[in-house]
Parts: sequence; C-alpha cells; structure tokens
Amino acid sequence: MNELDQLALSQSSVLMSEMRGVELLGDWEPIPSSNACILRVRLELLNTAPTKDIPLFTEWGVIVDFNIDPWGKVQVHPSNGPGGVTTTFEHQQYNGGPHPLWPVRNGHICSLSETHGLAASRNAMETEPPSTVHRVVWHMARAVEWLQCAATDTLTVAGDSFELPDFDTAFRYKIADSKNRIFTLAYYEDGDSFSHWKQSHFYIGTAAVSYLNQVAIVREFKDHRGDKTVHKPSWGTAINQLQSHQDALWVRLDEVPAINRWQVPTTMKELAEAVASQGKSLIDLLRPALAKFETHNELLLFVGMPIPRKVKEAPYRYHWQALVLSPKTNVSAKARVSLVENALRSASSVRWVSRAENWHPDDLQNRGRVSPPLRKANVLLLGAGALGANLAEQLVRMGVTDMTLVDPDLLEAGNLVRHPLNLPQLNRNKAVSVADGLNHANPSARVVGLAVSATSKDKALEDAVRAATLIIDATASDTVLRELPFLGITGYVPVISISLGLHAQRLFFYADSASCFDADAFYKWFNPYRVEEHLAVLKEDMPRGIGCWHPLTPARLNRIVGLAGVAVELIEQVCEGQISLPVGCCHSWHAPKLETAERESVA
Repeated sequence: MNELDQLALSQSSVLMSEMRGVELLGDWEPIPSSNACILRVRLELLNTAPTKDIPLFTEWGVIVDFNIDPWGKVQVHPSNGPGGVTTTFEHQQYNGGPHPLWPVRNGHICSLSETHGLAASRNAMETEPPSTVHRVVWHMARAVEWLQCAATDTLTVAGDSFELPDFDTAFRYKIADSKNRIFTLAYYEDGDSFSHWKQSHFYIGTAAVSYLNQVAIVREFKDHRGDKTVHKPSWGTAINQLQSHQDALWVRLDEVPAINRWQVPTTMKELAEAVASQGKSLIDLLRPALAKFETHNELLLFVGMPIPRKVKEAPYRYHWQALVLSPKTNVSAKARVSLVENALRSASSVRWVSRAENWHPDDLQNRGRVSPPLRKANVLLLGAGALGANLAEQLVRMGVTDMTLVDPDLLEAGNLVRHPLNLPQLNRNKAVSVADGLNHANPSARVVGLAVSATSKDKALEDAVRAATLIIDATASDTVLRELPFLGITGYVPVISISLGLHAQRLFFYADSASCFDADAFYKWFNPYRVEEHLAVLKEDMPRGIGCWHPLTPARLNRIVGLAGVAVELIEQVCEGQISLPVGCCHSWHAPKLETAERESVA
C-alpha cells in the first residue's frame, strides 16, 4: 500500500463519518503480513425495528485489500467481538467463526451483489465505482441497506434467483490423496431426472465415482446394496469411458440442510441435527449402506437436495454436495458403522468438498448454445477438413450431442495452418481424431468418427445415415451430392451443402430435403458462382503443396472459423423450419476498413 492508497482511505473515512447510520470506531489499521487495511465501524439499523439477529447497533470490519485489486478489493465482515452479527443470512458467505487471516468473522456480506433492495435503491450505484475513495463509501452505503433487508427478511424475495448457502467453510477441505485430490464435484441433473427422483422410493445408496483432473464425477447411483441402478446420468462418450475409481454413499434430503438460518453444518452433530429437522435420522438412513460397504478408503457422502430456480418457487432439480463421511480406516464394515454413529454425535468437523457443479447442458452451456431443434438433431457431417472440423467444433460446443463425422483422410502437416487438430494427431484419421476431441469438449457429447469415404458402403456409415435427422456435406465434392438421396433415409431429413470460395471470401450454402434432393437443381444454382471462382483462380499464383508441385486452395483460419459461424446460424434457420426448401445463399466475408480518426482539439 503506497501513500496514495493511504490518502484515499483517509478521504473515505471523512466521507463515511458524514454518513447517516455509520460511526467510525477508529482509524484505518494495516493488517499484519498482508497488503490490506481494516477500519472498524458501528452501523445503526435505520428506519427498521431491531430483531434478535439484527440489533439496533452492530459492529463491522471494512477490509480493503490492495493485493487482489490495485484500487482495493472491499469486503465488509461482521466483527468477531460481542457486537458482531453471528447469524448467516442469504447473500452472505459462511459466517460460522473467525476469519482464518483477518481479525473479523468469516461472513463477508454480498454488498457487491444485486440483491433485492440494494440494486433497486436510489442511493446505490449499479456498478462498483473504480476509485478507492468512492468504492469504500459505496460498499458502506450498501452495507447499511443490507442490514435493513436482513432485519426485514427481504434479502431475498419471491422471484429472485435462488442461491445455495456457502459450502466453502473455514476448513476449505481438500481430499489429501495425492492421486485423487478432489476440488470439485460434478453431477448431471435436470427436470427430467428430478421427475425420476420424485418417483423413486430410494433415499440412500452407493454411487460409482470417476476422477478427472481433480474433479469427482458421479457416474451412477445404485441402491444401498450396490446391486440395482437407481439413476444413471446421461453422460457422453468421454465421461462414460472413464474408469470408476471408487464408490461413495449418497443420501437424498427433502430440502437444503441449513442451521443458524442459512449456514451449512460445520460439525457432524450439526449435520445430523439439520437432517433431523426434516424428520429423518441420518444414521438410520446411512446404516444399511454402511453395513454393506467393505472399502477401507476415505468415504465420500453425496448429499442431494431439491432446489428451485427462483425464491419461493417449487424445486425443479436436485443439487448434490459432497463431504467426507469417514477417513481411511482398516476397521470392518460393522466397526465403521459405529465410528460414523459416534462421529454424528460429536463436534468433529464436516469436511465439505466446497465446489459442486451441475454439468448438465442446461447449466454448463447456458452462456450460449444453439436452438433446441438443432441441439436435438442427430447430425451426419460429411467431411472433417478445415471447414467441416471447425463447423463440428462450434456445433458440439454449443450443444449438439449426437454427431457422426465421416472422412477418410489423414491429418498432414500442411493442414495445421487452419485445422483444429494438432501435431499429436499427425498421420491419424481426421474424423476419428476430431470426434475424440469433441467428446472431450462436451461431457454430454456422443460423437463418432468414421474413417471412410462418404460414398462407401460401410455398415457403420449406413447405420449413421439411417439414424441421421440432419445431414451436412462439407466435402465440396460433386460425387457426394450425386449420391443423394442416400439409401435408408426416411421422413423429412434436411441435407445441407456447405463450401467456401477462394480465400474463404464466400460461403456457399444450399439446403434441401434428402428425399427429394436434386443435384441438377443445386448445380443450376451454383454454376454462376463456380464460373466466377474459376476465373478468380486463373488470376492467382496458387501456393504449392509439400513435395511434388500441386496447387492448394488458400484460405485463412479466421475466415474459415467466421464463415463456419455464419453457417451455424443458417443451419439453425433450416432446423427451426423458418423457411421452405430448397434454399440457397451466398454470403461474402466482409471486415470493416479502419479509417484514421482525427483527434479533436483540446481547448
């Protein structure tokens, strides 16, 4: 922290001292062994009646950390003295004890979040100010409003997005096994699986677990004997190919286990009490499965809880959180039951695996995916060259799960300039290699690569043709189009031809139904463009390939990827039935030309 930072903090103190409801209890103090400072304040509950959890006056520590943010990251924590808030509220981090580094309690309040009451306030800016002085004052104003909302039980109201309590407790436990350290639990749940769970009479069982780069992935839920499958998530090829390293236990609850209003249990006794408040005995639930569990390894317990999308709404899916039920031990299964029973009556720490993620596409791909008709399509993509491979990557990453790639060619060094494959795949089949990569890009993907020609009589290709609901030809081969309609296609199956012009300056897109695809009609549409492309090639000094001289089509990667993105948009329109077929489109690549802007004279 430099002199300017110190000056900014001093100026913020002056402004805060003039704020209604804020009393400074001293000056800014440096926190030893850090680049942070703390200011202790007393806040008054304004215009609101006190409650047992929020009295009229409460004490807080304002932390400004200049290591994380050069302008100071601001956090507001309850004091760890008698005046500090001890309840854990919504929009507050775990508040179950002292902070491990700073002289405050753990429970940093979410003064940065757009919580009800705060974002709507006339006094609260929409975004955090950039300067240290105004940033500290902004957080202090929101802390005063947070208190009012906490006292009136309006931190969350009906219609707000639902938030789980903070499972990242002060222990921040990470499993110590150097081979299978777990930092994240990954599960796969949606509305359909929730309906399945609601109809199931199983509330306890064993689970098959696989590990992937310090992520524990729940592969299968079984009954307490480990004999019967209760629920098997619809993982894709890459996840299903993982080895199952160990088993765990799972238990389903009726609601989120919470104590102290919205705090996760941090002792085994608190966990048992939280479950008991739902009318269940955790040890009674666990005993049958524990008695059958012979492993001596550290034992994980997956705790399932139904959650809503919005506050006050009915639940729509399950959330799973993991904890370590018992350590590695050499005792018998019977003795282990006694150990767990004793632990659940004790104050021993609950070691939560704090991070849990739903890898269902509804959550994992909600930042941007293609429309439902395209996501649900079973795609047969002919050609895994630069255009086909980049198109396949966009489709699978944006939600297409079922795809068969067809291409007989091997990856060559000259392909690397614009193909998504890399040196380790040299001299390997393009379709097979791309499929393998895509299965690892989307945990729901089931992509198959066939190292055959699109016109071959291969049995696997024939099966893929019959299963396809969308066929995309990215081979730029006249022979392929002449083979249409493919034998075995029934019903309405769009066939889309996609190719690029010289330098990837143009995208040629043509779509028709497979059952009535007319190659002559396609050529009639395409021939004027073919002539233009031919005349343009005659004027070019084409680049040579490696070895004996032969011409190569020049096209930069940025244009191929960009035009593949345009093709995705056009494919969506076809799949959504927005247009009648056949339809053709020629789209030209265009980037704006920059022009120098004159600087305005400064008065």
